[in-house]
Amino acid sequence: MMKNLLAILLLATAAFAQRELGVRPTETGGPLRFEQAVFDVQSYDVSLNVNIAAKSISGTTVMVAKTVVPTNVIQLDLDTPYSISKLTVDGKDAKYKFDAGKIWIWFPQTKQVGDMITTSITYSGIPKVAPRAPWIGGIMWEKTPSGADWVSVALQNDGADLLFPCKDHPSDKPSSAAMHITVPDPLVATGPGRLQGSKKNTDGTTTWNWLMTNQISNYSIVFNAAPYKLVKDTYKSAISGTMPIEFYVLPESESKAAGLIAEQKKYIAFFEKYNGPFPFRSQRVGIVETPHLGMEHSTNIAYGNQFKYNKDGTDWLLLHEFGHEYWANLVTASDWRDFWIHEGFQSYMDTLYEEHLHGKDAYMKAMKARSRGFKNKQAVAPREPKIAYQVYMSEPDYLNSDGDIYGKGAYFLHTLRYYIGDEAFFKALRHMAYPTKEHEKLTDGRQQRLVNTDDFLTIAEADSGMKLEWLFEMYLRQPKLPKLRVDAPADCVTNCVLRLTWDTPNNMPFPMPVDAVKDGKVTRVEMKEGRGTFTYSGAPPQIDPDGWILKVQ
Repeated sequence: MMKNLLAILLLATAAFAQRELGVRPTETGGPLRFEQAVFDVQSYDVSLNVNIAAKSISGTTVMVAKTVVPTNVIQLDLDTPYSISKLTVDGKDAKYKFDAGKIWIWFPQTKQVGDMITTSITYSGIPKVAPRAPWIGGIMWEKTPSGADWVSVALQNDGADLLFPCKDHPSDKPSSAAMHITVPDPLVATGPGRLQGSKKNTDGTTTWNWLMTNQISNYSIVFNAAPYKLVKDTYKSAISGTMPIEFYVLPESESKAAGLIAEQKKYIAFFEKYNGPFPFRSQRVGIVETPHLGMEHSTNIAYGNQFKYNKDGTDWLLLHEFGHEYWANLVTASDWRDFWIHEGFQSYMDTLYEEHLHGKDAYMKAMKARSRGFKNKQAVAPREPKIAYQVYMSEPDYLNSDGDIYGKGAYFLHTLRYYIGDEAFFKALRHMAYPTKEHEKLTDGRQQRLVNTDDFLTIAEADSGMKLEWLFEMYLRQPKLPKLRVDAPADCVTNCVLRLTWDTPNNMPFPMPVDAVKDGKVTRVEMKEGRGTFTYSGAPPQIDPDGWILKVQ
């Protein structure tokens, strides 16, 4: 059976790292400052020189942005280990201040709405080393099993400012991103999108040029470098056409690549069945072997599960990270407060894959396994803006990862499926990925969306024809779970009345019906006003025996 406790494994590892090292991720996201909100990033062009011997990075990042509010100043982010040697705006030296990881840049005259801004920042330094990638990120300077250099980057919980100057907020995804990565020979450097070519330099290095022409989150603008071998294949989809598959593997793993690609093709078919066309088919299905466990870097999925398969052949890590091409890269939370849309939706898809392979009973068993261990310390989808680790972990206790955006988010979707029924649920799931058939046809980046929790509420209500705000309020907007009180009369033989009552935090409305199972027959007991009754004879019925409803156990 697929390992349905993925989230618990990931989060427990992160918690151990924090205890061990006394660290937490750096800040990414949060409330937008005025100086950040006034511009919209159009593209990044990131040139990096990677000095493995010195464990340092130098480079130049060119950002093109559009002014959306008149301003004479903008603010970018760049991690504190770096120093800036040159900064220009529109090709001219500019006034700037770099302090505590923030770069304020002033213009000679106020930029007007629609004016373009081009910044070029040359910088260098010894970047933060990832103390426990990918959960606490940075750069990894590693060695392959044969002793070759192996460099990797993971930035999701920390932000791309650990690698290059950027607007470090999830609400602003550039429409394109280029990377030019210079590494010592014989290393091969991978980046997002498609390889545009490479150039051998006279100093024993090669520059690898990558271009992503769809929108991309800043934390996906990363590179990996090793003496990679490229294993190529294609996938023919009935709804998406033919798309390239590229797997950059270590030489030691080359013989194993075909087996993982065969699994990858199964995952593409699964996601296209439930969520629609693979969103980045104009780019590629890209995988790269990494020294850390994995990350959802768009078109460049980081894979470090060492080709470990479940009994049914599933690689749970690749399934999960590839699924984020939909739930994170196609559909992106506009603020980290809605991080659960990435992790909860994809955790649900992980469990749905059990049903896809092995049937409904396997799905129910796997989902029940997810019901254990919820922390219920904070709302899954709080309304106020958040930085990434505030949602991922229980603030201020950074030693204990929360994890509810994974498992509790998935279980909420499980309960929603029960309440609105399969037809409406799967329709809403697909509409959350692609609201219209026209969206499904797009491949140039316009298929991508920035969303929040209320978007899904609107979609689910439209597809079900039901009012669902009470359900979202209970499970997503506050942390506590409802408790079902079951009162059965003692020594009753016939015409017994079972009374069911929902006890809810702060007496929140919760008219969730409940299944009563008697002699193999399932009756859905309506619970208007949070109360209901069931009449029976003989032994009391079983109540919600399949565990559809997320509640206090």
